[in-house]
Amino acid sequence: MANLISVSSAPIAGYGDKEYYDLLGTLEVMRTIFRESVVDGFELQLEPEWNIENPPLTDTILADWTETPKYSAEEIVALVAKAKLPILSVHASRDVGNYLCSNREKDWERGRRVIHEALSTAEGLDSKVCVFHLWDTWKTDFDVHHIKRVFLDTVSQFPKVKASVENIPTHLEGFTPFELVRSFDFVTLDLKWAALYGELDSFESIVNTIVNVHMRGKVAGRRMVYGSLKLQFL
Repeated sequence: MANLISVSSAPIAGYGDKEYYDLLGTLEVMRTIFRESVVDGFELQLEPEWNIENPPLTDTILADWTETPKYSAEEIVALVAKAKLPILSVHASRDVGNYLCSNREKDWERGRRVIHEALSTAEGLDSKVCVFHLWDTWKTDFDVHHIKRVFLDTVSQFPKVKASVENIPTHLEGFTPFELVRSFDFVTLDLKWAALYGELDSFESIVNTIVNVHMRGKVAGRRMVYGSLKLQFL
């Protein structure tokens, strides 16, 4: 088993003074970093700002959606493949959990589409892992079983990709992040969130399901976070 180190595409854009939603600029930065042999590859973060249908549901003040470039899943795969960069994992749009936690059926369908597009992108780039934020972190009431059904129904169409659920924060009454992720086949362990909830030790019981680990770090003298480092188990 090889433990590979990758870095998340969105935060490292600032390393080259690029914006996180600037895919072409981010690819330039990724090429520079890879030439320096700093990491084994990258986690490609898909941005809701690239969605042509509607503005982001989360972190809506980060960028002006009317001005950000738009890309289909097919266009993203083509651009990244042309850059010839190893994409070890893909991170689905941060909006997916908000769609799935909505009370509107049309939002559930959008959530399905986001899941499908992320997995399709991962498959197209030969990435072994695709990471998901499956719930709205601020919502206090949602149907966990419904979300899991929608997720697993779509995931089953991509058997070559490990669809991994991250232990993001939650306000769901009676649940912690660990309790929400523990029943999934593949898990992404974010060390910051696990420490925040005092759940690092809890993950020992499901260690065999953990397919990558998220950490954070900075480059000395840089104004931006260098990126979330990913320790990936393949």
